[in-house]
Amino acid sequence: MNKTLSIIIPVFNSEKTIGRTLESLKSLSAKSRQSAEVIIIDDGSTDRSVEIVMSWEGELPLLQVVLVRQKNMGTSVARNTGLMRARGEWIFFLDADDELAFDPVPFIEQHADASCLAFSVRFCKNMRRRGMLRPVLLGHRNFVDVFTARNAFQPSNLIFRREFLDSLFDPSFLYLEDWLFWIQNPRVFEKMKIFPDVTSAIVHSHGANKTADRKRHGRFRRLVAEKVLSDFDMRLSSKQKNNLLIQSRIGMVQEGLKVPAGTFFLFPCSLLLYMKLLAYVLFGKSLARLDFYGS
Repeated sequence: MNKTLSIIIPVFNSEKTIGRTLESLKSLSAKSRQSAEVIIIDDGSTDRSVEIVMSWEGELPLLQVVLVRQKNMGTSVARNTGLMRARGEWIFFLDADDELAFDPVPFIEQHADASCLAFSVRFCKNMRRRGMLRPVLLGHRNFVDVFTARNAFQPSNLIFRREFLDSLFDPSFLYLEDWLFWIQNPRVFEKMKIFPDVTSAIVHSHGANKTADRKRHGRFRRLVAEKVLSDFDMRLSSKQKNNLLIQSRIGMVQEGLKVPAGTFFLFPCSLLLYMKLLAYVLFGKSLARLDFYGS
């Protein structure tokens, strides 16, 4: 039987946080639980993550929770497994160290004609607020400008209709896979509605987040930028190409590499992105510690 919503949660060695994530699913009303499913993909955990998930059986009445176990292949493959198992018309990604902050189903029911619904995400570190990532309204005119300048959405900013999806996650990208995923799925944003005053998830930043590994994060930032440059070359404006080149150079700085001198003459480009490049070059590691999402 099809569902209205599939919430996909990849899990890898998340014994310290997965209980909090499961507790947050109580944000779903009894009515919403009947039309939703939760797909938990254990990506080869070696700790007590699976045991904790199984201990929650019966704790979320009316909500169907499916546990899928696979060998460790990374977040991209885990999310793809969830997408292939999902029976929901709408998809929502939630990480195993984050919290659902609202009930998505009423928004879906009220805006069934949309391709995606975008909300704000709140960041926390050590249980203290560290800012918000608010949604940006996208259309065919600004889509590439926005995504070459930055990764505009954390995965749990968005709920989207599965029928508008054209590409799965690229399994070769272990970091910033969501940035590439959004770029490869422009139809998701065709009929977008935004709700900047509604928080969809609380994202907890901590030392075990993938973004804490600045060197690898920088490498994949560079690789995403280079792939988009290669795949979309003839469709990109000079500004969009320069944005991607600057993204690549920021990645190099994060990797500890020296950037070509010509980097500082890449115009036209996003002014904010250019300022970020200068900040990385001038302040390096100290800025990296502040850049908790990193795009």
